[in-house]
Amino acid sequence: MKKILVLGGTYFIGRVLVEELSKLPQYDITLFNRGKTNAHLFPNIKKVHGNRRTDDIMQLCRENWDVVIDISCYYPVPLARFVEAIAAKTTRYIFISTASVYDMQQCINSLTHETAPTLFCTPEQKTDTTMATYGNKKIACEEILLNTPHLDSIILRPSVVYGKYDPFDRHYYWLYRIKHQQNILLPEDGTVGITCTFVNDLAQAIIKAIEVKQHQSVYNISTTQICSLKQVLTSMAEGLGTYPRFIAARGTWLQEQGVQQWSDIPLYTHDSFLLQDSRRIVKDFDLSITPLAPSMAMTAAYYESIGWPLPKTGLSLQREAALLTALQS
Repeated sequence: MKKILVLGGTYFIGRVLVEELSKLPQYDITLFNRGKTNAHLFPNIKKVHGNRRTDDIMQLCRENWDVVIDISCYYPVPLARFVEAIAAKTTRYIFISTASVYDMQQCINSLTHETAPTLFCTPEQKTDTTMATYGNKKIACEEILLNTPHLDSIILRPSVVYGKYDPFDRHYYWLYRIKHQQNILLPEDGTVGITCTFVNDLAQAIIKAIEVKQHQSVYNISTTQICSLKQVLTSMAEGLGTYPRFIAARGTWLQEQGVQQWSDIPLYTHDSFLLQDSRRIVKDFDLSITPLAPSMAMTAAYYESIGWPLPKTGLSLQREAALLTALQS
């Protein structure tokens, strides 16, 4: 039986992962987190509570682990200290990074491979606590792992992740509308390119990463083929069995109305955002990808189970209705 240490495990990606891992009898799982988010989950799994940015995390170095799965790391300085101590206690470190490590200025609107240019992290950025340096800090974390002697690291770079338990509502903003509305505001007629990552497929990739042979490698993991935003929304409608009408709005008109890309209309940018090439992980891990429409149906089933709450992200329904009226007047 392999001993698996999961850093995190009760929020979104980690919660789905632990649900799947707990079905597999060959793994002895321990979770390390602060015990503040969904602390009631997984009552039969061993938990160690503490703050990873303090000495709390060092208690994990008293044991040997076959695999460490790190889902909750955002800061390179405490990671460097932990990795130095844990490297002799584990044979594999699986790290969940992000597509945000890529240099968007050099990668925008092009197919991005794992060798594409990445960001740089300054000493000041390493300790910055804002989301503005999220990608910078993550690439610094990757470099620590890849440069640690005798540590076999597998780094996964997902795109925008969606699925059950998603706390960010970026996809749910659209799912809710497609479920409940006849008319939906769609910037640029949804022509902007997009790639996303289904959380269930990401969890399966992490589980496969436990067993693959010596690797020391980095992988993109976007589980949608490169497609337009409208194709994603059409797949949502297919999964839900609804037939909404998408009302196109020019990006310049939206700007004139004070509508912000991404924050007001999730998944929308004036240009295509990073488009990941994930063929390598599919081949190396023999990874099965869930088609888009079924993945959206599975996601919608979760929201059905919790009663379709109003999205917390993006335009209010009232503001969208006003914009639709203005467009059609």
